[in-house]
Amino acid sequence: MPVDPKQFWEDKLLAWEQGRYGQPGRPPGPLEWIANRSSTSLRYRLAVTPELLRPFLAGRRVVELGCGSGLLAARLIAYGAASYLGIDIAESAIRKARDTHAGDARIAFAVGSVAELSPLPADLVISLGLFDWLDDEEIANVFAKSGSADFLHAIAERRPGLQQWLHRAYVVLAYGHRTDGYRPRYLTCGHIEALAKAVVPRRLHVFRHRQLSFGALISSLPIGEGR
Repeated sequence: MPVDPKQFWEDKLLAWEQGRYGQPGRPPGPLEWIANRSSTSLRYRLAVTPELLRPFLAGRRVVELGCGSGLLAARLIAYGAASYLGIDIAESAIRKARDTHAGDARIAFAVGSVAELSPLPADLVISLGLFDWLDDEEIANVFAKSGSADFLHAIAERRPGLQQWLHRAYVVLAYGHRTDGYRPRYLTCGHIEALAKAVVPRRLHVFRHRQLSFGALISSLPIGEGR
């Protein structure tokens, strides 16, 4: 039976965030304990993204797709963004995000899916890992609805190596064996670049770092230059 992505993330997202970025609310099973302890690349991605964007944020309207509970929102505003809108398919994550950021009128959240996107009211569109869960048509729709806005999207880049092999094994053992193929993809930057350039031709920039493991950030902005 096909997996409902909305229900999948309703069940998974907040516990996943807590385990990967904070302290698990309850002792996880051994597989999740290992995954939480091994997620330094995700924590680095969350930390470095605002720093890479900081020179480009002044006065910009930022939209984050797949925002979860809005972990980036406050830092992007503090670094100069005029406004932040986070969109996620999981209503539980949006409720938490709204509760956390209720005191700042510049920060807003909405429940929504990529399939239902309207043209985005943004100067900058970002996502951290969302593309890993989308097909090509959905990724192309993100670029189409972003229009001429700048963007930064993080992907799990397809590369040979032990770390990616271990991640693939974890996915299968943890949930992939029961999600009817609903699992993350491993993409190439060239593939994402082709989908982006089909909408708005422009030079794209890729940021890689050993602390990102096999992750990569692809952007219309010159991220990481001079670092």
